[in-house]
Amino acid sequence: MEDQSCTWSGVFDEKSRVNLERGFIITGTVSILLGSWLTLALLLTNLRADLGYRNFAFFTAIACVRRAVSVLTHLPLLNYTEISVNEIEKDCDFYGFWDTFFGVLEVECLTHVCIERYVVAKYNIKGWPIQKNHYILYPCLCVLFALLYSSPPLFGLGKYGLDFSCQSCALDMILPSNWHRCVVLSIFVLRSIKSTGFMVFMLIWARNLEAKYNDSVELVKEMRFTESVIIITIVNLICWMPIALIRGWVVLSYLLSDEVQVKPRASAIQFAIWIHWASPAITAIAMFLADDRTHRKMLSVWKSDDIIEETKKKE
Repeated sequence: MEDQSCTWSGVFDEKSRVNLERGFIITGTVSILLGSWLTLALLLTNLRADLGYRNFAFFTAIACVRRAVSVLTHLPLLNYTEISVNEIEKDCDFYGFWDTFFGVLEVECLTHVCIERYVVAKYNIKGWPIQKNHYILYPCLCVLFALLYSSPPLFGLGKYGLDFSCQSCALDMILPSNWHRCVVLSIFVLRSIKSTGFMVFMLIWARNLEAKYNDSVELVKEMRFTESVIIITIVNLICWMPIALIRGWVVLSYLLSDEVQVKPRASAIQFAIWIHWASPAITAIAMFLADDRTHRKMLSVWKSDDIIEETKKKE
């Protein structure tokens, strides 16, 4: 499907667009399967009793739901991309809002996993009891920020438009000529640069505080989980970076010259979208390899905790 009303209509030919679609479905499906495996291991075993792992499970669950919804809409029987460009543009606010909402929610969930690591370290150093109501506050704040960054186009501040593939809608990174460009630029900065900064600094501060821990079993567990979160954060930032850089290039180009002098290549966009879409699968693999507790639970996710304890005693 190609139409001149889409700014990026010249980037993909028919073959590369089909390849993009197939890769999108394959990476999405693999991510759903592996991400669901990790999420079930976090929620169906005694890891759910650990508030840190439960908070992390919210991130993995949202990442899986986001990809499940998108993959379903790209399947042949439910494929809204077969609709004409004009019809998609009419419903761009609907499709664009939900795509942006879940995208921001995924990033905010990981951001608050990092914030939680700092808060736990701070409370442990101070000798304060961990506040369980914080673990209700974290997901509520994630939803609040996702709504805050996704809703401005619904009120005429910025707009949703066809994305690089010209087959679905997202927040339009083409800056408008009026003062609304400040809103679009602010949303981009808050969604990407701000969140990345929070993740990095929260984890650095958490590790600095954890360096003062004693050798108690519980505190050692907290340190090991923080190490796993650092690995997961690095993995996801690497997966998210290519598409963020492409969008950043579009924003910067329009900020400097009101046009994109050099449009991204189709192969670059394909890679960026595929690696971004594969991030839950890579997260699951990273947790399986890096986190001993998660590793054991993923291998025994369908066994009850009683059976596992019995097996340990026999050994």
